[in-house]
Amino acid sequence: MKRARLLPLLFFLAACATAPRQQPAPEPPRPRPFLGQHGFELTSVDRTVSPCDDFYQYATGGWQKAHPLPATYARFGRFEEVADRNRERLRELLENAAQDKSAQPGSATQKIGDFWSACMNEQALEAQGADPIRPSLDRIAAINSRADVVAEIHRQQQMGLAPLFRFSAQNDFKNSRSIIAAVSQAGLGLPDRDYYLRDDEKFATTRRQYVEHMNRMFELAGAPRDAERVLALETQIARASMARVDQRKPENVYHLTPVSELQSNAPRLDWPAFFAGIGLPDLRSLNVAQPEFFREANRLLDEVPVETWKAYLRWNVIDAAAPYLSSAFANQDFELRGKTLSGQKEILPRWQRCVRAADQHVGELLGQEYVKRAFSPEAKTKMNELIDNLVAALREDIPKLEWMSTETKTAALQKLEAFRRRIGYPDKWIDYTSLNVGRGSYAENVLAANAFRVRRAVSRVGKPDDPNEWGFFTPATVNAGYSPTRNDITFPAGILQPPFYDPAADDAYNYGGIGTVIGHEMTHGFDDQGAKFDAEGNLRNWWTDADLRNFQSRAECIARQYGAWPVEENLNLIGNLVTGEAIADLGGATLAYRAYMKSLALKPRLVLDGYTPEQRFFLGFAQVWGQNMAAEEARRRALTDPHAPGPARVNLTVSNMPEFADAWNCPVGRKMVRGEAERCDIW
Repeated sequence: MKRARLLPLLFFLAACATAPRQQPAPEPPRPRPFLGQHGFELTSVDRTVSPCDDFYQYATGGWQKAHPLPATYARFGRFEEVADRNRERLRELLENAAQDKSAQPGSATQKIGDFWSACMNEQALEAQGADPIRPSLDRIAAINSRADVVAEIHRQQQMGLAPLFRFSAQNDFKNSRSIIAAVSQAGLGLPDRDYYLRDDEKFATTRRQYVEHMNRMFELAGAPRDAERVLALETQIARASMARVDQRKPENVYHLTPVSELQSNAPRLDWPAFFAGIGLPDLRSLNVAQPEFFREANRLLDEVPVETWKAYLRWNVIDAAAPYLSSAFANQDFELRGKTLSGQKEILPRWQRCVRAADQHVGELLGQEYVKRAFSPEAKTKMNELIDNLVAALREDIPKLEWMSTETKTAALQKLEAFRRRIGYPDKWIDYTSLNVGRGSYAENVLAANAFRVRRAVSRVGKPDDPNEWGFFTPATVNAGYSPTRNDITFPAGILQPPFYDPAADDAYNYGGIGTVIGHEMTHGFDDQGAKFDAEGNLRNWWTDADLRNFQSRAECIARQYGAWPVEENLNLIGNLVTGEAIADLGGATLAYRAYMKSLALKPRLVLDGYTPEQRFFLGFAQVWGQNMAAEEARRRALTDPHAPGPARVNLTVSNMPEFADAWNCPVGRKMVRGEAERCDIW
């Protein structure tokens, strides 16, 4: 989606940082109404269905009923529930910073306080209207040649926007300890190429609504109503774009290319001038993720009329800035992004939008204050213990795999032992010294933050990777991740709380919750993407031919199962898009279950709240995936998201686990039980 132009890019890495200050005692945990004595929310259980027929509904049906989709959300689940708690805490930090009259200029308190104040100052936003983007619009209006078009594309790249393509910095797939420059396809205003190319009436309707939306935005900015031109050009860009499924293959998006060759293949983009302008005048090579795309982009720059390019570039600026301008722009932006594309009925309250923006644009400044209050050294120690147990489970599992040869097992164990972990918050923080933030203009603060990210990326090119840089996750993020080029797993402080983790809860609760998340991220090192990178994070085949065929066959089993999951009429999940996450779900649950079973050795096997230890584990796993979602959002995610929806993640995972059938006494023939011939089995 075009909005991603304003998000931190996955491969953007920080320039320099300072060591964290001594962490004071955190705030006591905020009360949470456990309805069982051991962490489980017993009212979440829907006893009108059998766990053997629909375990997702059984485990989360009560939660779904008690949490109908809020008007301000397109999807609301347990992740959003936790994120909302985090944002309340972030709001307190931001408000306190804004009220601190003694904050020194350039300090973290000054910057996050001023960012918040500018965002919350609705009177100033209304008075400014489109003024923050007027210089860009005036500059675009003066374009009169193709050379001017290219110069404006270059300029917007430096601003952190992504017209036509995206610049980033990334680990070299073949030399993972080095950071290289990269360019990749971009430039679409709708979420995916399918929104332009599918003939279904729903997508045709969306395209008409997109045109109407653009023209309203052009009117607000006092610009020509050129939406049809923009749609026509973006449709051509969509046709040239590589499909998401194809991008999941690392070898498809890695082409180390001399700058001279890129210039020969796409001369219209004037690459020497671009790299000089962005601060890399001596760059000799880079990754060109989709070479064919850039050849087609060159053709479009030669053939598409200059007036069409002006309309496109004008739209690029307006669309990127709209959420940060006056209410007329922000509300119209919501009409498309929120209502049409996601099914959200109401725009979020101002304060929630401002908290999200602060976390997105100055997240590590804000995160330093967050972890002081929300994360303790004890929590980090306990997380390390859980990870140790999951690593031990996988270490025991790999040698027992009948389908994998000794040679491949040895390489897999080497990769496992090389795993690095990042828990809670970075050991070094991003240095925001060069980012200027003031109270005058919210949009200008966001534009400055975007340009700052570009400068950070540029500063890393040609230098060794710093594994302490987190880049994509802020400390308050409710998520976790695995990096194949670093071979590391990351667990921000934001996710280390109920329903994922509670040190006071039953072990089954934690192994089923955060334990499966840990196992999930570890298994990403061996999913359809991660398995192509070795222990050092380099793109290299470390499998024997026979083992690789075995693995691919097992991955295809997963893809078939998920590809049969219906989203709406004429649309199923894209099996090959969600394969990696689905493998990680199954592998994570399997490893966490084995680690939990091992932890029970010599302990009494208690029945708590009416459930056996095994049953409690599966409840802990399923209850983190409770959600409600609008149909439009389900459609968008089916086409763009490598994660399956909650019901699929739970039911397809447990249906492939004989341990689940045993725990719940489910006979073969029930919906949650697959026969041996139908079952997908990897780890």
